[in-house]
Amino acid sequence: MSENCMVCDSSSAQYHFGATVCRACAAFFRRYVNTKKLTILCNCLSKKESQYPCRLCRMKKCLAVGMERCKVQGPRDINNSLKRKMIEGSSPTYSLSSGSPASTISNIECGITPRSVELINLLAKNYRNLEATRSTIFNISEEKNALGVNLYELSLEVKTDAKLLWKLCETTFPQFDRLDRNDKKILFYNFYSKWSILEVAMFSTKYNDPHNFYSPSGSVAKSINDFYVNTVREESILSEEEVIRIFEPYWTYHFQNVIGPLVKLQFGEIENMALFGIMLWDAGYVNVSDELADVCHSMRKIICRELSSYFAENDVSPSRFFETLDTINIIEKAEHKCQEEIELCGVYNFEVDEDMRRMVMWEKY
Repeated sequence: MSENCMVCDSSSAQYHFGATVCRACAAFFRRYVNTKKLTILCNCLSKKESQYPCRLCRMKKCLAVGMERCKVQGPRDINNSLKRKMIEGSSPTYSLSSGSPASTISNIECGITPRSVELINLLAKNYRNLEATRSTIFNISEEKNALGVNLYELSLEVKTDAKLLWKLCETTFPQFDRLDRNDKKILFYNFYSKWSILEVAMFSTKYNDPHNFYSPSGSVAKSINDFYVNTVREESILSEEEVIRIFEPYWTYHFQNVIGPLVKLQFGEIENMALFGIMLWDAGYVNVSDELADVCHSMRKIICRELSSYFAENDVSPSRFFETLDTINIIEKAEHKCQEEIELCGVYNFEVDEDMRRMVMWEKY
């Protein structure tokens, strides 16, 4: 989506230094932060009405809309001691890793400042707050948790949890909050099922238990029999044995092809939150407009850049970045399995909350 600049209201603005602004205002902000000649008096009265406000007022507007000085890199001038050292012929320090396809140049020696992971860190912070809210809202006792959660109870949890996640998206991403209601719904419904699949693997890693499904509240779906049979309506014609025969292949698929491989990867908080953002800002569906797709591409670039910077700063193998992104393929295949499973639940009259059914069966391909 082509947004207007929050500083000068011109078109074709993008995310720069903490706010959505045009390139001209982003360049002004960078120059102003790095210059030693700061304007300390307003001279707007002496300027024509069609001109930009004075440098002081324009800078105040930049700060007011959320642009941050700390996100601006240092000046790129020839007098920089590190750059001068490189130009004069000083050799950068190389760190060779066994098996690495290429040598890694020391960031410090070359004067390169690693990019921040501020957006992913903010998402991680808000997700931790979400977990605390969940524990308060669901308030699952040990006795109830021991009984496990069935399909219908899970669908009710999803209905509540979806509202919490929607609010998290609005709080973390101003770009999401500024979308109209329909675009928000499209993005969120495209995203929620995929996130639920990843989160099950996150719970399995957290509790060191790759053999059970966990609901958003942390309750366990202990067995196929307990999960489905207790939710069969009276008109269902299936026996317990038939229920297990029909649905056991889906459980086996998820344990062997989704939860197992994801638990084995041992993703940390930053990787999981990066996947959250990448799956949310996914333009690869038929229900996403061209304007919304532009926003998605811009946001994905920011998140992928922050994830790459995080790996580089922590000396993680470059292959880890691609392993993280490849996870989305696993999740999307699992999503199709979930849709098949919910469709069968409808065929055999299993009780599922309609809001959950709508999100899982949401048409986006």
